[in-house]
Amino acid sequence: MIREDGSIIEWDEYGYPTQESLEKLEQILNGNDIRKAIKAFYSALKENYYPDCCGSTEVEVRGKIEKVWEYHTGGWSGNEDIIRVLKNSWVWSLTFERYDAGGHYYFKPWAICDDCGEGQESEVEEG
Repeated sequence: MIREDGSIIEWDEYGYPTQESLEKLEQILNGNDIRKAIKAFYSALKENYYPDCCGSTEVEVRGKIEKVWEYHTGGWSGNEDIIRVLKNSWVWSLTFERYDAGGHYYFKPWAICDDCGEGQESEVEEG
């Protein structure tokens, strides 16, 4: 569940995301509520063991300088665990812009996806 402070990941005493919070993130990302899934995705992208390794920036994407949200794992396996869960969601393909070797990920900024699903039902029909 996304807490009031906007965080979704709980960290253990060693600086790793708890298995429970990763499972909850996965559940939300694969749930029927589109807006909640997108919000959870970006909430997770704001959490990083190294606080200076995520945020808004500009990089080249397909030959053009674009505003993006960056997330760098810093080689930390806990950050890689978060990325692994995010990669397995449909939101990844909607938001992913670029990857550079060494764990450097770039996504569409939140503002672009904030209106995703506007005017549509919040729940996805099953079946």
